[in-house]
Amino acid sequence: MSQTIRVLLADDSPTMLKMYLGLLAMAPEIQIVGTAKDGEEALLLARSLHPDVITLDVRMPRMDGIEASQRIMAEAPSRILVISGAVDAEMSFRALQAGALEVMPKPRAGKEGLVLFGTRLVQVIRSMADVPLAQNRTLASAPTPAAPLKGGRVDGFGLVAATGGPPALCMVLSLLPPNLPYPIFIAQHVSEGFTTGFCQWLSAASSLRLEVAQSGTRPHRGHVYLPPDGHQMQVLPTGELRVEPVQGTPAMLGDTLLSSLARVYGNRAGGAVLTGMGSDGAAGLVAIRRAGGLTFVQTPESCVVPGMPEAALRGGGTDVVLSLEQMAAALRSFSGAVSQSTLPPN
Repeated sequence: MSQTIRVLLADDSPTMLKMYLGLLAMAPEIQIVGTAKDGEEALLLARSLHPDVITLDVRMPRMDGIEASQRIMAEAPSRILVISGAVDAEMSFRALQAGALEVMPKPRAGKEGLVLFGTRLVQVIRSMADVPLAQNRTLASAPTPAAPLKGGRVDGFGLVAATGGPPALCMVLSLLPPNLPYPIFIAQHVSEGFTTGFCQWLSAASSLRLEVAQSGTRPHRGHVYLPPDGHQMQVLPTGELRVEPVQGTPAMLGDTLLSSLARVYGNRAGGAVLTGMGSDGAAGLVAIRRAGGLTFVQTPESCVVPGMPEAALRGGGTDVVLSLEQMAAALRSFSGAVSQSTLPPN
């Protein structure tokens, strides 16, 4: 795309729009091509202006951010960034399901919070501008798992995702039974303040029990664990979970999680890397594969951003590529060879 990033801003608060304009004026490569006071106006301007990136609030009159995301992606595709408060987390993730790429929280009160928000806003818009547009990306395809993944035994399975991950994870979890004989661990890059809402949103679509993990928790079969805001998660040799503040930039939540599964579960570990930008999870899949565990990635053509699966394939972490439906079918086919000392019953 061109060096200039053309941005459309949509929020029903004139104060918020003025603030966004001021913050983005500090980035010379970002050009504000229009502002909208509601989703309906955002749709009209998207049709006429064809911006590279659109920021949307989720609560707006006439047309909210969820419907606006869906209509924009159908009629005038663009890269959509949802900016909302944590109180609207469920609506924000529904907007992601409708086609938005990312969610970030509105700024905190005070000058320091505003400065941090402005820096983050510019970073996110820059990174989103590099994401290829796809108007009608299909998440699902054939429901039959690939032959190499029929059967198998796992004590724990890790799913790693970033951009585009929430809808992909939602689809996979919605297709799994409540009596899954092993736990699932998730490393999804989520904006701070949205983990609890993300967990609740996934819970509404899945029959599995979702939990925000705490250090010392002993994982249960049929449960899904996510780390708290700003934390990474791993399984310890004792069988307990450990959560700790994210280390390093960029955060490699997936590598931390998957590598721990390889160390603890060995050839009964499993892991998959889904849609996302960068290479998180690639090294973790290599660790699981070397331990003799099961590894695969989401089909790159079904990803919002194929960077992470492609990095995992290049790195030799797997040679098995599955659609999301195939992935869920594979997960259903695994039995749990569970040690009671590692994984207590419900």
